[in-house]
Amino acid sequence: MSKPNVNGLPPHLRKDAKGYFLDYYLMEGGLRKRKRHRLGLIPLVHAKKILAENMVELTSGKFLAAEKSKVTFFEAADSFLVYSKSRKKSHRNDPPVIERFKAFFGNRSLESLNPDLVEAYLNQRRQEGQLNHKGKGISATSLNKDITCLKTIVNRAMMNGLLDRNPIRGVKKFKEIPRDRTLTSEEFQNLLNACSARMRSIVLVGYSTGMRCGEILRLKWEQVDFKNKFIVLEALETKTMERREIPLSQTLVGILKDVPPTLGSPYIFTYKGKPMRSLSWTFKRACNRAGIANFRFHDLRHCAVTNFRKAGVSDSVIMSISGHKTHAVFRRYDRVDRDDRQGAIQKVENLIDTDKTLVENHSPLAGSK
Repeated sequence: MSKPNVNGLPPHLRKDAKGYFLDYYLMEGGLRKRKRHRLGLIPLVHAKKILAENMVELTSGKFLAAEKSKVTFFEAADSFLVYSKSRKKSHRNDPPVIERFKAFFGNRSLESLNPDLVEAYLNQRRQEGQLNHKGKGISATSLNKDITCLKTIVNRAMMNGLLDRNPIRGVKKFKEIPRDRTLTSEEFQNLLNACSARMRSIVLVGYSTGMRCGEILRLKWEQVDFKNKFIVLEALETKTMERREIPLSQTLVGILKDVPPTLGSPYIFTYKGKPMRSLSWTFKRACNRAGIANFRFHDLRHCAVTNFRKAGVSDSVIMSISGHKTHAVFRRYDRVDRDDRQGAIQKVENLIDTDKTLVENHSPLAGSK
């Protein structure tokens, strides 16, 4: 900090043969640099007035600082895509989102974004969803993914020193209603009856292990240890980028052994000699034949987690099998249903009956009858 000099002038104000000047420091390119700004041969009272008017900027290191070039939205969005490709497992989902952003926001300066603009974008997304999805609209989960992506773009620009403030700070996510659809025993049997042989094996693996659809379809023979009864998913093959071991029951071992191998292919589940990429339409038709509504393949993951919990498996063990990293996400997959609630009240009733019996047996009057 500048100190009073021999001329008795206040901090940041100096004088030499050429007159008064401001003496201060600022940060440029991560370095602290000393700056001098000439005021000239002016009266002291005027020099002190100029100093007072700029004191806040001087002490904060911003007076006559080099002006940052304003980063555009397109530049920040393209930079995000580079980061996404190198870091995110789901990076293929981001380019369409960025294209929607660019079409709506245009190549404005990134700092010109504000919460109202974001809300306008979200309203447009809702309207488009009502037109394109048979009036069902865009889910809160989908809108939240867009908000997360937009916030990441802005946060990374700030991290790189391209923004001094967050222009969309305060934009809140929507409250999501988690799916809790699971199958009854009857529904599950109906689904299996409606599946082809290949689909039946895939459904059984998903229902029993909680593996994601992509993990099952990309499964290779070399990943299955039939002797020790487990599947190995390496880090690059999982959504969370963490290695997992999936235990197999003897029934599942038999099911996988019965899948006919495809000549020349390392994959277990193939179609016309090639690895399967998706089965959403095939699975939907099987559900329709079984009379099962509002059920997706990913809901089999809910079924598996719930079944593990009902069987008395600890949360930590279930999470190590399913690959959930946090209890918050894990709880969304563990459905507490009517049977659980009825079982709870029955356990309490049994406890009360037991306590009542104990009291009666130990009562002083119990032996006097």
